[in-house]
Amino acid sequence: MAQDIDKIEDMERQDTKKRLPIGWLLLFFGLIAWGIFYSFAYTPEISGWSQEGQYLESIKK
Repeated sequence: MAQDIDKIEDMERQDTKKRLPIGWLLLFFGLIAWGIFYSFAYTPEISGWSQEGQYLESIKK
């Protein structure tokens, strides 16, 4: 009875055993790119944008 049960290792494809799916790689590198963009866009020392400045500008209008 126990020998009739297939092992999961026997069902795994050997040619893609150590490779990540393309979707995971796209997500990984996309998140890195988004993090770099976000850091440059919203860091006050780099872009000059700040929440206080945005608030003061909205009050002037």
